[in-house]
Amino acid sequence: MNTERIEVKNDSYLKPDINDNHPVEKQETKKHKLNRPSWLPEKFSNAKELTISYAKLEKFDEFERKIALVSEYPPVHSGFATYAHFLVDAFRPLNLEIHLLPVTRTRVDYEAILDSLDETKELDLIHLNHGYDCFEISNEFITFLEELSYRAKVVTTMHTVNHFRKGTDIQWFNKEIANKTDILIVHSSIMKEELLRQGILPEKILIIPHGTKVLPFISGEESGSKATRAACGIPQNMKMVLAFGFLEPDKGFEELMMVVPQMREVFLVIAGEKASKDDGQFVDRLQAIGDSQLEGRFKLINHYLAEAELQQLMAASDVIVMPYRPSDPNDIHYSVSGVLHLALGQRKPIVACSNPKFIELENLIPELVVPSMNSSALSSVLERVMTDASFRESAVAKISKYADETSWEKVARLHVKAYKKALQTTLPGYHDIEGIRLRNTSRRL
Repeated sequence: MNTERIEVKNDSYLKPDINDNHPVEKQETKKHKLNRPSWLPEKFSNAKELTISYAKLEKFDEFERKIALVSEYPPVHSGFATYAHFLVDAFRPLNLEIHLLPVTRTRVDYEAILDSLDETKELDLIHLNHGYDCFEISNEFITFLEELSYRAKVVTTMHTVNHFRKGTDIQWFNKEIANKTDILIVHSSIMKEELLRQGILPEKILIIPHGTKVLPFISGEESGSKATRAACGIPQNMKMVLAFGFLEPDKGFEELMMVVPQMREVFLVIAGEKASKDDGQFVDRLQAIGDSQLEGRFKLINHYLAEAELQQLMAASDVIVMPYRPSDPNDIHYSVSGVLHLALGQRKPIVACSNPKFIELENLIPELVVPSMNSSALSSVLERVMTDASFRESAVAKISKYADETSWEKVARLHVKAYKKALQTTLPGYHDIEGIRLRNTSRRL
């Protein structure tokens, strides 16, 4: 297995992907209180945790450590790979030596990962980027986690927390992850609350928000946006509504396409690639709806979006929409949206449908989050964003502030604080790492 050392340098030679948390197989070689969903606490906020963490960043000390990162990574197209890329890029100015152990979810070779770790001398800590789609729910994975703990302290980022998965209770699995991990990182308070309900110790859980790539103002950006619009066939006098991500039914693209025809002088762009080979008919259906309902006011971009292309589309848009369908009640999961954080960095108005993924936006600007599958509510908020200048400016100001607060630079330093805690703190029930290393040098799965 190839272990890649990430040198500290200013430029990045690894391209990120920009879609949501699904793989692309070829890449694995390839009013609101009344409508408040049950999963949204009345007074949800990450503000307290963020304030405490950010206040300490000014006292950030040099931290020279050797870290192994086990994660999906580009060229794999997945949200986890995107996350790992941006995090590693933000680590570059810091005093860390990162050894990358890339995995793909169709063939995670635990033995090869362990062999690579054994070849890495004086390793301080292992950071595992976890997703249920990547690492199977099995005793084999738990044994692998235990093997990691024999080699170094372990920090695990749980990008998604489920109670049930495909109708099966998986609390036992989450508890085992916690038992074999020194620190668990999650991205929101409701993710932490779910883990606490499942019996996991609060001392093991840290909240670190999902990072945001904050883009600076670029001279000539307006002319670039006009060029992008022209390339998409969008008249300059029309408003551009953008929805992007993997092209699959759960994203609610069809519902959005039923709303836009009722709006005057609005052009809709849907961009991304199909999540799997099975979504080919769905993509054909989107095109057919666009041809019949939005003639001359619709463009479907059906391919993987490189980072630069997505940024150009977002910069050219007037509003970015995430019209997701409701979560399956038998498979409710708690996470935050990487797509949302890509949009936050553009400092554009964002409209979303009610879904646990968008709890940050609902907490920040509740008026921009509407009930799923409610065409009237979606149409109303889109009209307001595009016609009410003061509301739009207020929304953009709040979005910009939150983007700065969750910048990858700040998130990287919060990760270093988590690494410090894992290395310096021994909580009840934690392993004596050095002693176990000596007793288990020949142990294998």
